[in-house]
Amino acid sequence: MEASTVRVGWIGLGTMGVEMARNLQQHRARTGQTPITVYNRTHAKCALVAEHGAHVAVSPASIAQTCTVVFLSLRDDQAVKDIVTQLLDSIALETRDEPLLIADLTTVHPSTTQWVLHKISQANTKVRFCQTPVWGAPPAARSANLVYVTSGNNSDSALLAEISVPAFAHTTIACDDPVRAAKFKIMGNFMIAGILETLGEAMAVAHESGISRKLYLEFVKAMFPVAPILGYAHKMVDEDGEASKTQVGFNIHGGMKDVGYAIDVAKSAGLDLPVAELAHKHLQWVLDNGDENWDWSSLAFALRKQ
Repeated sequence: MEASTVRVGWIGLGTMGVEMARNLQQHRARTGQTPITVYNRTHAKCALVAEHGAHVAVSPASIAQTCTVVFLSLRDDQAVKDIVTQLLDSIALETRDEPLLIADLTTVHPSTTQWVLHKISQANTKVRFCQTPVWGAPPAARSANLVYVTSGNNSDSALLAEISVPAFAHTTIACDDPVRAAKFKIMGNFMIAGILETLGEAMAVAHESGISRKLYLEFVKAMFPVAPILGYAHKMVDEDGEASKTQVGFNIHGGMKDVGYAIDVAKSAGLDLPVAELAHKHLQWVLDNGDENWDWSSLAFALRKQ
């Protein structure tokens, strides 16, 4: 399959998905490539990509029947299982000569990836599956500045890299095994959670000891001028330390899910993640005392004197 002529489908237009799909469609339109076809449970959101030339599908089944590569960008593990089942059921009802490549960008538990691979192997269809998560917040998705992980065989990995860069990502990292790619994404998110925990602790002590959060931010800006660290530090300081409530890139629900998955991955390897357990405890505090829709950097609230 050639990246320029492959028929691309996209299922899931949430906060991240709509930005990636729009960028992908705009890139393919600019470069004379075939348009993508999009589907979303809330149908109105499809218009945000269709206005740039994308086709709109009426169901996941119609995506499976017309596309050769399908990207999934979904809310959670159950949504991935539901959509994969619908895609496989649809393909089972037709005579298909072309293979279908499913690339799942959703952050899922490794057991979900294993479930999908088993489901596909039992279906006996011409379907291949790659776990292909991304790193980056919504602003990075908007500016096509994501890090994209590919998996699968060499040809599938190369095809996905060619489709995604520079359309919605600035670089790719190849990870041959889909289950390992799921673990890779989770441990990357754990590192970000660890940074949030450290930042939150440092900001709390800075505030209570008279240094002030704003002054501590100057240290972060001088020593760690990288987007994720600096961005989260600003959320802990801006709006008098309340910006985590309003500047939401990744919410408490998602943060708790991913940190919990990291703890599971560590346990399966016979290890503990004390920092992850602390971060999970503080996220739980925000869930109990705040709002699950706040940004996950709001775990810093749990570290302040109440």
